[in-house]
Amino acid sequence: MYISLNWIKDYVDLDGVDVINLIKNRFTLAVAEIEGIEEKGKDLSGVVTAKILSVESHPKSNKLHILSVDKGDEIVQIVCGAPNVKEGMIVPLATLGAHVAGMTIAPANLAGVESYGMCCSAKELGISDDHSGLLEFDSNTPIGVDVKKILPIEDIVFEIDNKSLTNRPDLWGHYGIAREISALTGRKLKPLDVLQEDTSGLKKLDISVHSDTCFRYSSATMSRITKNVSPMTMQIRLYYTGMRAINMLADVTNYIMLELGQPMHAFNNEIVKSIDVKNVSEDTNFTTLDGVERVLPKDTMVISCNGEVSAIAGVMGGLDSEIKDNTNSVLIESACFHPAKVRRTATALGMRTEASARYEKSLDPELTMTALKRYMYLVKSIDSGAVVTSDITDVYNFKYEPKTIEISMDYINNYMGVDLTEDFVVNTLTNLEFGVERLGGGNLKVKVPTFRATKDIQGKPDIVEEVGRIFGYDNIKPKSCCMDVLPVDLQRKIADEYDIKYTLATKFNLSEIHTYLWYDSETNKQLGINPPSYLRVINSLQKYNDQLRSTLVPSQLKAVIDNKEDYSDFGVFEIGSAIIGLDENNQSIEHKKLCITLYNKTEDVSRLLDLKEMLEYTCNEILQTPITFVPANTECEYMSPVNYYNIYAGDECLGFIGSIHPATTMQIGKCTIVTCEIDFTKLITTPRQVVTFETVSKYPNSELDFNFLVDVETNYATIQKIATSIDSDLNYKVSLLDIFDNKDGMISYTLHYEIGRDDRTMTGEEIENFHKTVIDTFAKNNINLKL
Repeated sequence: MYISLNWIKDYVDLDGVDVINLIKNRFTLAVAEIEGIEEKGKDLSGVVTAKILSVESHPKSNKLHILSVDKGDEIVQIVCGAPNVKEGMIVPLATLGAHVAGMTIAPANLAGVESYGMCCSAKELGISDDHSGLLEFDSNTPIGVDVKKILPIEDIVFEIDNKSLTNRPDLWGHYGIAREISALTGRKLKPLDVLQEDTSGLKKLDISVHSDTCFRYSSATMSRITKNVSPMTMQIRLYYTGMRAINMLADVTNYIMLELGQPMHAFNNEIVKSIDVKNVSEDTNFTTLDGVERVLPKDTMVISCNGEVSAIAGVMGGLDSEIKDNTNSVLIESACFHPAKVRRTATALGMRTEASARYEKSLDPELTMTALKRYMYLVKSIDSGAVVTSDITDVYNFKYEPKTIEISMDYINNYMGVDLTEDFVVNTLTNLEFGVERLGGGNLKVKVPTFRATKDIQGKPDIVEEVGRIFGYDNIKPKSCCMDVLPVDLQRKIADEYDIKYTLATKFNLSEIHTYLWYDSETNKQLGINPPSYLRVINSLQKYNDQLRSTLVPSQLKAVIDNKEDYSDFGVFEIGSAIIGLDENNQSIEHKKLCITLYNKTEDVSRLLDLKEMLEYTCNEILQTPITFVPANTECEYMSPVNYYNIYAGDECLGFIGSIHPATTMQIGKCTIVTCEIDFTKLITTPRQVVTFETVSKYPNSELDFNFLVDVETNYATIQKIATSIDSDLNYKVSLLDIFDNKDGMISYTLHYEIGRDDRTMTGEEIENFHKTVIDTFAKNNINLKL
């Protein structure tokens, strides 16, 4: 956003102030970041007002004219090609030696005729983009006078970073910036000149509001308007701050938007007689001021007249009701709309405008009346014949609650670490237009002004910030805090997440990935899968990626596709968010999930066992939460029904483990992909196993291996249950050592037992008895040793 210092000086006396230093340093530290400063008109010199005494055609050119020009101290010959040149005009003349538009004026021979200067357009003076003809001054303008004394060409314009003003809607206009400079310099802020005329005796306008997203709509009409060109001062200020002059009535709306931050719109009152603010009930075609026909989505808030749309509320007006050069009556709109509504409309239509950018920041509804009266004052000051023809009609639907904050001087000084006086705090807040009441004993009651209450000032720390930034953060001397230093316990869920990530990355050599919360539609289409989703994003930036995920598996399959050409064997994991459903209030239920996927270019069935081992170690050893695997049927189209297991911690089902369906892997290539997904939110809240510590036996242990032959349909859970049910006085631990597929419908499981005693060395007989007990226990379940 561009700010004109000449404009600021209308409201604050800056005589004797080093304005460059003020803007570059104090303003940047206290208010907003400055991106650049430009001194306008500094390089322009030697241009004076001059009168054209005669105009003759050039003998060798149809476009050029030979002028006799009086520049006050002499009459000079000028060759000029401007189409609007005429006798008697008073124009800017760049004399010999003048600096204009980056060049120095010297005598020139144009088609055989000498020219001793150059008559200038507004563009050549740097005050407009208009290069259609010479800039013409009023007929009573004295000649031979430096144009800088006639026009405010010299100015200092500084650019403010818009991002630093996001939470300050009051700073999106010159008057708000002037208020800040007033507080920084201690200079008085001058009030705005607004219409003081009593309009209560005039007729009310037909204004109706049928949308709850229109907070306030203020309007009035004016007529007998004869001037259609705004003053050059206004045009120059608009140009310096990034806008172009159109006509007087439209220029004043833009001028006030840049002055107060309040967007306005002027309707041709010959066409728009009444106003109805509403949301369209269906998609509607509408042609905006830029001549583009657009389709307004259903529920778009519009300004209509006699059932016809005249403007998109808060965004842009319509072509049919625009102000033209011959318009002599106007209906003025000064309104406040819901910020989110305007933002959604502008985004849906792809047309973010200067008006919508300001409405999105939560404007103060109280500002509409000030802006409306300011508009009428400016129009009447430009065109003295203009009259107000209606009463000011105001529909006020929503008011922000007044905010008052009680705060003490002790709180302010302790918070800032300085010792400020009560008078300084009161004066600072008063200069920023806060209401301050002294309660005694260093206590203050602060009334927040409406233009700061929409989204900015919320509590006592915000009041401290207001005082601190005006005092100057660089004036606060840093010093060490005096406080107890105590250790802070790390939250369990954070520690658990870190431990799991560290284990998977270091012990199992997996790569952590971070994927988006939404499905990638192209990947799902490629794989031929349609995973469930409970939420869609409206107006998604990526047109088809609008479904929020309920599972991380499709995201990991995309990672496999992206990396399979570079690696033949790898594993990835992620702890990420997923929407697992909706609650009774139709609000999303968001859980974190742990998903691990292993990829191998060969058909390696052992990868499922590797994945099982990772899970068991992670849950049993790291989290002390034992898990079990129970055979189950799957409804997931991309999961294979073979070797699919639900994962349990006690009676709680946490997730699943299994292989990706062959029909899905075929779309990726010849490979093996196994995956698991655990509800991490449930996992870390599951009661943990109590860890007990035992004295290590000082007597030697013995190790025994058994190779049992079982039917291929028998799962390991059954084997494990039998293996851990051995009735013996000996201490023992059992683990799976190996699996061998005999290719005849039978599988061999090799179990490893480690046995011992705490009180003495085992005898050979005890070892033999344990060996026999194991074989007998399995035999009772129709499982025998492999011979």
